[in-house]
Amino acid sequence: MKPKLIFVFLYLIIFPSINSIGISLLTTSNTTTACPQLSAPDYGVSNYIISQNVSYQVEMNYTLTHTESGSQKYIFKVARLNDRQPNSTLTPYCPPYQKLESFESNISRWDVDEIEEGFVDKFNNTYDLFNSTLSTSQKITLNYNYNITLNDIYFTEINDGDIGTYNPGDEIHSLYNVTEIFYNCSNPDLIALSNSIVGSLINPVDKARLIFNWIASNIGYEEQSQEIGAYEAYNQRKGDCSDISDLMITLLRIQSIPARKVTGFVITNKPSHRPAVGNKYFFDLNYDGSSQTVSYTNKILGHAWVEYYIPDIGWIVCDPTWKEGYFNGIDFLRFNLNVGAWFFLPGASPGYNYISEFPINPSPICSDHTAYDFQYSIEVTVLETNLRPSSDLQIYFIIFTIVGLLAVITLMFLLRRRGGKKLIPYNNK
Repeated sequence: MKPKLIFVFLYLIIFPSINSIGISLLTTSNTTTACPQLSAPDYGVSNYIISQNVSYQVEMNYTLTHTESGSQKYIFKVARLNDRQPNSTLTPYCPPYQKLESFESNISRWDVDEIEEGFVDKFNNTYDLFNSTLSTSQKITLNYNYNITLNDIYFTEINDGDIGTYNPGDEIHSLYNVTEIFYNCSNPDLIALSNSIVGSLINPVDKARLIFNWIASNIGYEEQSQEIGAYEAYNQRKGDCSDISDLMITLLRIQSIPARKVTGFVITNKPSHRPAVGNKYFFDLNYDGSSQTVSYTNKILGHAWVEYYIPDIGWIVCDPTWKEGYFNGIDFLRFNLNVGAWFFLPGASPGYNYISEFPINPSPICSDHTAYDFQYSIEVTVLETNLRPSSDLQIYFIIFTIVGLLAVITLMFLLRRRGGKKLIPYNNK
């Protein structure tokens, strides 16, 4: 065979064989889906892309045991994981961050005086409300089972022409563009800060980007024993996820951009984590009412982030606490329980007292909080993944490509060198 043909043969056979190892590492059943699949005029949501997603089974179990002598009346409010997608009547203008595939609940109790399942508040959060009277050692158990898909969503470039018109005074503005205790929109220092950050910009997405970047560069993370709000986070240059979210919401609202807090929990605080089918994540919280102590084995990772509203685009998600990579985008690691603020607690004193964040665990309300123990657990199982190749695999692909090319070049060189050698005739004289 002629040398040139040999080189072509080696290139076509050896290089693909070596590189196929790298290709096999990157070959999955993953797909990337451009959205919306449903037209924006129908739901007011557009300009986002679902790049990957993970489907989970989520089981939440809760047990309350009455420990005191005599009877005690308890009032419960239990938050559900909402279905959050454009065609849901409860989540208008919301991209499909959290798709509820199925839901089952079971409440076992000695005696329930009143129950209201699927209660919806003014923010369209869904709760179960019920009252029960327990005697000594009697229990209430709750069990919730969900199948949920979390989508990794990011928004493409949004131009001025993509943005609709705000309607001041509508429901979105009345709920999410007002001054509240931790959203100090009338504070002169925060007003000056917000205006200095955005300057003369008109596009609300550009304003949001600069606000996000300022917070990411200037506000450090430090866990707080209680919520301190936007102004204190700015004043101290630190706060936890709730306070950092408060600050971004406030600076956005000062610019007349409706914004709201989202609260829930994450399965890990490592953004690079990649769930695999069959992975399980366990979290629990045990409260001994008699000694007022809380012990954790796998601490529930409560978290808060932000959504801001752009007409004809929808609710755009950001996480200023997790910073880089989380402007106008979110991942598949977080479960949403509540949006909005100031959730009422039935039976609280004073009556129907409001709190800024509804707790992750179901909170019983009664006159004596030392009269019960409770155990709360969450088990999350990965059912299916649809993930892009990781950056590590992309590096492996490049390495195998280079190795394959070097192998072919080396063989070509050796064959050419061998073919160039001259045979010297043997002379016995």
